[in-house]
Amino acid sequence: MTTALAEINYWAVLAGAIFYMAFGALYYSPVLFGNHWIRLNRIQDGHMRNPLIYVASTIVAFLSSFFMAFLVHATGASGLVSGLILGLVVAVIIALVYLKNAAFGLMPMKVYAIAVGEHLLSFVVLGILNSVWQ
Repeated sequence: MTTALAEINYWAVLAGAIFYMAFGALYYSPVLFGNHWIRLNRIQDGHMRNPLIYVASTIVAFLSSFFMAFLVHATGASGLVSGLILGLVVAVIIALVYLKNAAFGLMPMKVYAIAVGEHLLSFVVLGILNSVWQ
């Protein structure tokens, strides 16, 4: 385990986390799906100004990038195609978890589609980034 952690490219992890946060900010901005997502989730005015949301989001971005780098190393993925495939596998797992929530009515299908689209693109990029930049 120690060897695997020492072999992870932490610059790639940092770059992936920054990408994940920046892409999420754009994806959920009014330019793309932000207004629609807020309306569908009935988000109250002022809720998005809570700084803890952004602290949690930053932590999730770093952990997501780190675990993707760990999976890339553990599976021996290297190169564009294997990174893309690994990112797709992780995204499909996330999509299945969200689908169960949507099936039980915990989120509307439109919210499901928006969330899954963001995770699909994010984890594919994280997979490629970490498998190419080792």
